[in-house]
Amino acid sequence: MSLYLKYRPKTFDEIVGQPDAVKLMKAIVAQNPEDRPKVFLFGGASGCGKTTLATVFARAIGCDPDHSNFTVMDASKDRSIDRIRELCDMMGTRPIGKEAQARIFLLDECHQLLKPAQEALLKKCEDTPPQTIIIFATTEPDALGKALRSRCKIITINPMSNKSIYDNLNRVIKAEGIKIDDKDVIKIARASDGNTRVSLQILENYMLNGMNADNAISMCGGMGEELKVDTIEICRIIVGKRQNEWEKVAAFCVKYKGQGESARQAILGYLRSCILKSTTMKDRMRFATLIEVFSVPHYDCSDAALPMQIAFALEV
Repeated sequence: MSLYLKYRPKTFDEIVGQPDAVKLMKAIVAQNPEDRPKVFLFGGASGCGKTTLATVFARAIGCDPDHSNFTVMDASKDRSIDRIRELCDMMGTRPIGKEAQARIFLLDECHQLLKPAQEALLKKCEDTPPQTIIIFATTEPDALGKALRSRCKIITINPMSNKSIYDNLNRVIKAEGIKIDDKDVIKIARASDGNTRVSLQILENYMLNGMNADNAISMCGGMGEELKVDTIEICRIIVGKRQNEWEKVAAFCVKYKGQGESARQAILGYLRSCILKSTTMKDRMRFATLIEVFSVPHYDCSDAALPMQIAFALEV
């Protein structure tokens, strides 16, 4: 079992980094079932704990997330109107078991629901059947239709802070008996970008990949600290048009063979910052051209793609 699933919170008290959301959900659980909101919208970045909060809430009201009382639909994979109508027909049926206070329907990635599907849900959300709870979860709450959104109790789930990620990593490290330097724990926390799931995936890679934090981070599509620092230097060479420092570029491309896509994305981020800070039209046009040079991803290209792009960029 992956570390993320093994250490996934099962109670509100085990959830870290979301004090406001937890406090609110605890208060809702304490209400009489008849007085609770029936429709929720959990909004927040990927990996911040939306689905986890839904399953913890389910357990708190006697609804086992592994039972048929808890139904999950991933709208990124199945968003058809027929599937939504099927769910609507299921809503209102009594939960199975004496302890279950409701049947819960979790619609994940709900911003991808087609307009007819959202319209089909409007009636159910406006007049929710007894013992039925609907939870919409999304990384893009504003993309959900206004009419549907207005019928929801909105719970905002914030990205995890580096401190919360760091503390959670150390909790898992202690439980698993993993030997790791604190500086590597800090690296992993920073590279996780507020995503608990990613942080534990990186930790797993660390355990399986020779206890090297930078390699573990790059395997998850992130950037190790060394790669990040070296990429900034390459960006300065590009922006400064320092063509006489090609040896540094060549050494960089050899050193980070296989990680060209991570470097390309970092260069794009640097150039975006440059264009936003530029003060003349001439500079803005140059940065726009540089951004265009690095706009083609490397996924289907050879390791020649990055040095080729940098070479073109040094001529701009």
